Amino acid sequence: MAGKGVDMRILGLLVMGMVIMAQTAAGTDLVKSCAVCHGPDGVSRWSDVPNIAGLPEVVIANALYDFRGHSRPCRKAACAADGACPDVDMCEVAKPLSDGEMDMIARYYSARPFSPSVADYDVAKASIGAVIHEQRCEVCHSGGGSDPKDEASILRGQNIDYVRNALSDYRSGDRLGEEAMLKHLNLKALDDDQVDALVNFYASPMN
Repeated sequence: MAGKGVDMRILGLLVMGMVIMAQTAAGTDLVKSCAVCHGPDGVSRWSDVPNIAGLPEVVIANALYDFRGHSRPCRKAACAADGACPDVDMCEVAKPLSDGEMDMIARYYSARPFSPSVADYDVAKASIGAVIHEQRCEVCHSGGGSDPKDEASILRGQNIDYVRNALSDYRSGDRLGEEAMLKHLNLKALDDDQVDALVNFYASPMN
């Protein structure tokens, strides 16, 4: 009986290993399609496409669920205009994905290190943006918007045009979000110069 018990445990481990290998292969195939725009390591070279490596798993998964449900604007990346990347938007990408596939993609990229983008920014505007961030955003996006553990996501070092578009979408109401968060931030109360200052702050180097 003991021998049979050992055999069953070995069989169970073998089956588990085969399942993990199959999931890994499936996950690798899925992320290959993501790499076209988000880069092979989740670091995009397009300023309006976010870096997704190192973001919290829940942030990536929720973004995919939101795109599938059209809770976020289905904006095409600027690189699609000249054929440098596919002429599709994220809602089209997410539509055929199952919950399990979305979760697999999220796990894959969240396990990678976050790599901040380097962009031109205005030092004076970034200084003003730092104050606005501290007053309105730090409560959720801690560490100056750079804490990888924050489920509100990383903003510091994110691609500059992506951040600009995201803030614009929240202000216009085109992007749905946590009502409590939006009420606290009251983004609509910020003028264009203040939003621009925030964008420049998030584009500034992390200390």
